Parts: sequence; C-alpha cells; structure tokens
Amino acid sequence: MYTAYLDNLPEVKNKFNVELDENERVVFTAKLPLFGTAPGRMLGGDNSRLTMTNKRIIANNGVGVWTVDIADDIVSYEEINKGVLIFKEHYHVIMINKTISFGENLSETMDGFRFYFKKNDGKAFSEIMNNLLSFQ
Repeated sequence: MYTAYLDNLPEVKNKFNVELDENERVVFTAKLPLFGTAPGRMLGGDNSRLTMTNKRIIANNGVGVWTVDIADDIVSYEEINKGVLIFKEHYHVIMINKTISFGENLSETMDGFRFYFKKNDGKAFSEIMNNLLSFQ
C-alpha cells in the first residue's frame, strides 16, 4: 500500500470535526447518501458522513462511528457498477482484514464497508483509493 500518497495530498477542512491524532490530517470528506456493510446491510442513510485522513477512514451515521486504519486494516478496494436504468447501482467496497461487531448487543459482524457517494465525491474517492493501492 502506497501510504506516502496520502501524505502528499493537500489537506482539506475537517468539516465534520473528527478528532485527529498527532501528525494526522484530513485529505477527503463527503456526505454519504448511504453506507453499509460490504454485502449490503444498511448502516447509515443521508445523514452519514465520511472523513479520510492520511491514516484512517472514519464513517459516521449520526449514531455510531466506524474507524478503519488504512495501512493496517484495508485489504482491498473495488468500485462497483451494476444493473441498468432504475436498477443501476454504483458503490465502493472496502474490505478489511478483521471482523467488526456492531448492532444491538454487538450481535452482527462485518468485514468490509459499502459506500455510496454523490458523483463527484465518488470520483475523488476512487482516485485516492486506486492511487493508494496501486503499489500493493
């Protein structure tokens, strides 16, 4: 993983006020129309937001916050386009190397995220992820 790429990106405003660690800076933010688990269980609707720093991806649905360490946790990324006309879906899947428990009594698990972006945000996120993973 080419994490130095993230260090070279320009810093953007921390518009969702994510608490940052030392030497961490925000490189991408977006409001999400929807996000969920990799297989498609919904975790958040249009009040969701995503912040990417040079070290982490933080997804917030307004109730819970999911944090993924980019260098240690992410194993793959894929942009998905499927379906036609009104059944068309476009989303981004990030798989991680661990299982995260969530839900009531932490009874559900997931090993990846599905993020839906507005068009321009999706293009920017895809560019970052493809460059980040280009040297695996």
